[in-house]
Order: sequence, then structure tokens, then C-alpha cells
Amino acid sequence: MSVPQRPAGMEVFLEGFQQAIDEEILAIQDDLVRRGVAQAVEASGGHEVDADSTGFTYDWTLAPGRYVIRADDAVRVACEAGESLGFVTRWDPGNRGLRVNVQEFLGRLAGPAELRFDPTWLLSALDSRLSHIGSEPSSYHTDTALRLFGGRFPDTGTRPVSQSLIEGLNDCQVAALKRILGSRTQLVWGPPGTGKTLLLGQAVRALADEGKVLVLATTNVAVDEAARRVAGSMGPEALANGRIVRVGAGHSASGDADLSLDAVVQRREDRDPGRLTRMFEELEAEFGIVRSRTSDPALGHRYGAVLARARSGGASPGALARVGHLAAELQRAGARALAQADVVLTTFARLTLRDDLWGLRFESLFVDEASTAPLPYLFSGACLASERVIAVGDFQQLPAVVLSRGVAASRWLSRDIFRQSGSIDPGGGRELPDPRDDLCAMLTEQYRMAPHIRALVSELFYGGRLTDASAVTRRASTIPPLVLVDTESLTPRVERSEGSRSNAVHVEVLVKLLELLQRRGVTDVGVVTPYRLQARLIHRQVNSRLGRAAPSGLEIATIHRFQGREKTAVILDTVDAPPGGSWFLNEQRNPDLPRLLNVALSRSRECLIAVGSTGGLSRTLPPGALLLRAMEAISSAGRTIDGSHLARDGLRLFEAAGPL
Repeated sequence: MSVPQRPAGMEVFLEGFQQAIDEEILAIQDDLVRRGVAQAVEASGGHEVDADSTGFTYDWTLAPGRYVIRADDAVRVACEAGESLGFVTRWDPGNRGLRVNVQEFLGRLAGPAELRFDPTWLLSALDSRLSHIGSEPSSYHTDTALRLFGGRFPDTGTRPVSQSLIEGLNDCQVAALKRILGSRTQLVWGPPGTGKTLLLGQAVRALADEGKVLVLATTNVAVDEAARRVAGSMGPEALANGRIVRVGAGHSASGDADLSLDAVVQRREDRDPGRLTRMFEELEAEFGIVRSRTSDPALGHRYGAVLARARSGGASPGALARVGHLAAELQRAGARALAQADVVLTTFARLTLRDDLWGLRFESLFVDEASTAPLPYLFSGACLASERVIAVGDFQQLPAVVLSRGVAASRWLSRDIFRQSGSIDPGGGRELPDPRDDLCAMLTEQYRMAPHIRALVSELFYGGRLTDASAVTRRASTIPPLVLVDTESLTPRVERSEGSRSNAVHVEVLVKLLELLQRRGVTDVGVVTPYRLQARLIHRQVNSRLGRAAPSGLEIATIHRFQGREKTAVILDTVDAPPGGSWFLNEQRNPDLPRLLNVALSRSRECLIAVGSTGGLSRTLPPGALLLRAMEAISSAGRTIDGSHLARDGLRLFEAAGPL
């Protein structure tokens, strides 16, 4: 029996990926111990809750214990009704309330359950997919992945585009679109506010006319935004005809149910009722399920109601068998819809876990937020595309989240595709891509930030290459674009707890700033902080002291949570102050700090406020530290307020120009 021949160089990637996965699994297991969830957690009172999606959402109350649980944590749920994988959507440590989206219906009343917070099953699934690529390379398009990863010549070029495709695009977007359509491999560097998803929508529309397209991203939010852009570009007829399918929309708070696989199958059945419709009607009639006009039409909920009635007792063995046949028919209908779709959009995680997705093949792969995609996921996705891979992202913003500090994990999980492809090489003195690089197109015209904010961000992170769209320069604003609130005179101090930090003096300043912005009529506000403990403290104080007087659009979160977001006004709370050191805000000790700071500074449209102790940070950070340079630039180009005079000077600053 002959052994399949691997393309030269592929084994280097696959072996490196699998070593990195092993290191990350060990690091995750250690982290679960620290968070108090290494062992199964008992939960009670499980019940389904209505959610704005087609998925299955449940609330449980956890047994007493000290847990650190985060939104998006992977969890395996086992209860009397069965077992399912899911993701945490909400955790309230005060009453130990947990909300989870799961893949399977567990009944209206799920009751007690055993929960295992172990995301390593996803990495194990990825490892299995990579092993299959290695053992059966002829079943995949490995040359496509190798071109993306530098193991083959990338084959770049340009191609003319029709006038209908470039309507609404600026010059740099048009240039990038020509390169996307004319290349087999292309990277697109898209700094904040430069219209990455607008370009994505037009590019996918063009590629879908030439063959099947897979759109991937790490987060549900990114996939949902991409799906909306693609649907808007391709038009309502494409949606109605099932050309676009967003897999996983039912498990995402921001997903559009009309784009979901469920909805595509439902529309097909509405147009041409077949075996699936007959099976539903027969079982609903047999179980006495009466559907009213207000009943949820989603197939998942209809199936859930049938399954719940079958499991409630009294169903004959024949009826239970027919419910199993219904589940199989649902899967077949979904597989047909996926096979017939021109554009399939999903996350890397779902692609890895679902056999129906993994078994598909595509002409083109389009990756959004590519700089956050771990390389093993990106490689495996690229192996499913025969013609081209397009990766859009910003390596100057947040990288993939990696716990391990192992050598293989650092090489193969922490590195992004821009570095892997060679477009940038910090060690070789190439910190940014060469503007003449055929492999990496750059979007330079931005539509988000006020000119003063753009200038700050552009000089610090983008080599001064960003420009303002005319819509930005014409946009009127009567709030100052750059403000530094210097808390040095207030003698702030940092408290440490739970491996995090807080600063009560800064919380007082933030509450006052929120009051001033609310009086000014600025309701769309984000408060960004490096530390989870500080974010929680700000939440509590704002709720107790401002209540409904707080800006209605206020969001308070760590920097990681603000990736991809934007606000009219953003307040960056630096938190750190003497006497302790400031390792997190020191790029010499925290290599991710430049990208974190970039995210924090580039979220604002109109007003960026930095809160920090200039003298204190100067004593705890090395000379020339990036944060110090950023604060100095804000002070120089904007306005500075002494924290002890905030009530007086802030009022003049924010109200001098009259109403918005």
C-alpha cells in the first residue's frame, strides 16, 4: 500500500502546529485550576430562556464556590436530557447565575447538570483535522495553504473590475479589490475605520460569481458583520435564493436569523414543501402540538418542541424512532443548503467542529480579522480552497489569545499571518509592510476618527500613512477631540487583588467625567481599562451613584473587549500609579502593549480622554515608553485638565461650545 506523498515543507507546519497545540492544552489546564473550574461544576435549576436567536439558551445556578468564569468560555453540559457543547454568554458571580448557548436542545426544563469548563476539546478537534490533512493530503488543497504561509510562491497580480463593484469604494479600496481578484494569495492591511468589511462585501460578491466562497473569522461578531455586508452587496434575491448561509447565527447575540442555516432551509421548504415538512406536520399532529401565528417558525425550535414532547413520557417506540428520523432529515436538508450556497460564513471553531462544513470544498477563502486567527486554524481553512486565499486584518491590533509561553506556542500560535508571510519582519528591521509589497495591500483612508485622533494613532502605529476621508473632515463636532486628565495632584494609589489591579481615585475621576459627558449630551461612551478588577469597580460605582443619570450608551470593559468596537467618546483609564511598578503598561515587559494601546486609542470617533498620573507613570515606566509618548502627544495636540480641578475646568471644557 503506497503512502500518500505530502507536498514538500508541509510536515514542518503540521508538526509545529501540533506541538504548539500540546503546549497550549497544558497551559489551559493549569489556568482552569487557577480559576477554580478544573473539575466538573454542579449546577441546578436549568431552564431554557428566550433569546434573540435560533439557538438553545439556558440559565443555571452554580453550586457555591470560587469560580472565575468568562463570557465565551467553552463548556460541556451534561444533564438528564443529554449532553451538548456550548459557550458561556453571561456570568453573574453575585448570584452564581450562568447563561449558556448550547448546540443541542436539552428540554424546556433541563434541571440539574454537570458543567465542564474545558476548551481543550476544541484544540483536540483541530489537532485531529490537521492529522487528517497530513495523512490524506490529496483530499485537500494544501498548495493553497503553502502559498499563504510562504512555502510556495504566492502568485499575486491585479485584474480590472467592473464599475458596479467599485461604487462607494475609495481609491485604496479599489486598488485592493483589483489585487484580491487578480491574485491567488493576497493580504490586506486594514487599520481601524478604513472600511475593511465594506471591501469584504464587494470582494465576496465578485468571487461568488466565480465559485464557492468560504468566509471565516475568529469571533461571531466579526462573522455577523461580514454576513451583513455580503448580504447587502449581493442583494435580497441572493438571500432569498439561499446563496448566502451564515452557520452559527443562532448561537450569536449579534447574528441575523434570516441568514442562518435554519432560515435558508425553512425558505426552501416554504417554496417547495417536501419530506421534512411532512415529517414535522405528522409528528406535531401526533403529539398534539398546535402551532399558532405567534409560534416561533424556526426549525430548531419546532424540533425542540417535538423532542421535548417525545421525551416527556408516553411516546411510543415508533414515535421516538420517527423523531430520530426527523433529526436526520434536518441534517440532510442543512447539508443540501450548504452544498448549494455560493457563500458560507462561519467561525474557525465551527468549521473545525462540524463535519458538514469540513466536508465542503471552495474556490476562495476570505478571512476577516486575520491577525487574530491562530495559524493552525488559518492553515486548515486554507486547505479547503482550491484557487485563492484573501486575509484581511490589522497586525497592529490585538493578536490571538494564547496562554502558553512555550517555544512552539510562541512560534505557531502567537505569530500572525502578516509576520508568517514575511510582509513584516521586526527582527529584520521591517516593522511595517513596504508600500510596494505585492503581497500586502494597505487601506489608508479612514472614516472613523476625528482628524486629531487619527493623527495621534497614525503617527504612533501606522508610520503616518493614514488619511481622513472627506466625510470625516466635514464632520462637525463641539467636543474636544483630545483631552488628558492628569491625576498626579490627587496622589492616586493602586490596589492589587485577584491577580488584577484597581485605582479608587481614578474611579472618582471617571464618574465625574461621565457626569460631564452626560450633561453635554454625549450618550455613546466607552470606558476602557487594562484591568478586569478596575472595570468591575467602575461598573459598581456608576450603577450606585449615577444610575439612570449615566450615559445611556455607556460600555465599560477591558481593552480586549473593545476590539472591533467604536464610540463617540472613549475614556482610557491607565489605572497604574506608584509605588508599584507598571509591567503591563511597559512594552519592554509586555510585548502586546503596543497593540492593546492602539485598540484603546482608536475606538473613538469624536473625543478621546486619557486619565493618568503623568508624574507617577514617568517614575514607574522606562524613559520614552510608548504610553508616556501617547499621553505627551495628547497633551500637546489637545487639552490638559488637572484632576483636582476637574469639576471646574471640565465643565468649561465640555460646555464652552454650546449644545451638540
